[in-house]
Amino acid sequence: MALGDWLSRQGIPFVIETPGGSGRPIPGLRSVPAPDLDCAYALAEAVATMGPGVATLWDGDVLTFVSRRVDPGEPTVARTLPGLATAVETTRKLGAGSLAVRPAFDLAADAGPANAVAPGFDPSLAARLTGTSWLPGSELVADLVLAGRGVVRAGAVPALQELAARTGLGVLNVFTAKGVFRWDSPFHLGTGCLQERDLALAGAHPDAVVVGGGLDDDECPPALFAAAGLDPARVVTLDPADLPAAAETLRARIPVVAGGERPALYRDLSAVVGPLYAETAGPLNPACAAADLAAVLPAHGSVFSEPGPAAHWLGRTFSTVRLGSVRVPAAGGAGLAIAGAIAAGLTGAGVAVAVVDRVPDDGVAAGCLRWADELGLTVVVEVWGDDGEPLSSAEHRAAVTARLAQGGVGVLELPVDYAALTALVAAAGPVVAWGG
Repeated sequence: MALGDWLSRQGIPFVIETPGGSGRPIPGLRSVPAPDLDCAYALAEAVATMGPGVATLWDGDVLTFVSRRVDPGEPTVARTLPGLATAVETTRKLGAGSLAVRPAFDLAADAGPANAVAPGFDPSLAARLTGTSWLPGSELVADLVLAGRGVVRAGAVPALQELAARTGLGVLNVFTAKGVFRWDSPFHLGTGCLQERDLALAGAHPDAVVVGGGLDDDECPPALFAAAGLDPARVVTLDPADLPAAAETLRARIPVVAGGERPALYRDLSAVVGPLYAETAGPLNPACAAADLAAVLPAHGSVFSEPGPAAHWLGRTFSTVRLGSVRVPAAGGAGLAIAGAIAAGLTGAGVAVAVVDRVPDDGVAAGCLRWADELGLTVVVEVWGDDGEPLSSAEHRAAVTARLAQGGVGVLELPVDYAALTALVAAAGPVVAWGG
C-alpha cells in the first residue's frame, strides 16, 4: 500500500496543498492548491468537522492531519508508512486533534498493509467524551441513546437505526448528526446539545442510563449534564463499531412505541417552532427561513453553517429527511460554512448553500468566497442578518432556486427576525453550543 492509498482509506478525499510548498505531489491522491494558509485551514476544518472527520494539509515536505484547528507541534519524522500510521493512531487515541508528520520514505512505494480499516472505523483525531466504556457482551438497561458525529463519520448510521429498532431505545442526535433518523421517526427524540436543558427534556435524569455513541468532547457541553443532574462519567460510551454487538444486549427501560408520547424536548420545542413555520411574511423568522431552504434544496445538495445564531436555528429547526442535507459543525469560525460548500463542490457532492451571520466581505470568509469563484463552483451564500430586502417565504424560495439555477457564486442578504429566541430559551434554556 502506498501513502496515497492509505490516506484514501482514512476517508481523506484530497490533500490541501498549502502555498509556498515544494509542489511535490502525493501519488494516487488529488491535490487541491489553496490560495493562502487561512483558506487552507478553513477547508481542512470544514472537511473534518462536517465531513469524514480528518483532512490533510501538504506543503511537499510535511503532512498535517487536522480534525480540529490546534497547533500540531513539531513534525514527527516517519521513516516508513507503518510508522506514519502508528503516529496517526496514537494521536487518534489521545484525541489531540492535529498531527504534523514528515514522511521520510518513498511516497509512491508499496509498503504493504499499514493497517486494516475495520467496519465502523472512525478516522477523526478529535477528543472523545470520556465516560464508562461499554464492553461487548455485557447486558444493560438504558433510558436513551445520545448519538454524535462519530456515528456518521464511521458510516454506522444503519447500525444505529438497527439498534433502535431491536432495543426500543429512542435516540437524541447531537446537532452535528442531524439526519441519522428522519424527523418523524418514532425513535427520533429530537436534536440535542444546543441548549442547556436539551438532555434533561429528552429524558435524562440523575438515575438515568444514557448510552453515548460517537460523541466528541466539544459536542457535549458540561452544562447539559449539570442541568440533567447526570454525571458525564456515568454515560456509557459506545464505539460506533460496537453498535451491532450492542444491539444484542442493550434494552430500553421504556421502549419506544410508534404513535406513543414524545419526550418533553420534542413537545416543548415543537410548541415554539411549529407556529413559526406558518409565519411566511417578511421579514422571515429563522425557522421559516430554514424550512424554505429544506424545501428547495436539490437532491444531494447540502446546507452548510458555522457557529453562530443561524447555525443554532438550522440545528434546531431544519427538518431532516436525508442525512447530510444540513451540516452544523461543533467548532470553527468565520469562513467555515463557505469552506464546507467548497468541499462539497470538490467532491462532487452536489450544490451547496452556505448560511452565515455576516456578509463575507473580509478575512478568511472573503478569501474562501473568491476561491469558490475561481474553482467555478456553484455556491449560494445566504446572510441571515439585518440588511437586504425583506422577503416572504415564497419570494425567498424563488430567490434561492433562481440563484442555484444561475450557477456560480452569489450572496443573498436575507433580513431575519430572531425575536422567537426568547421563547426558545424559555423552553430549553440558554444556548450552550460553541460556548454559548
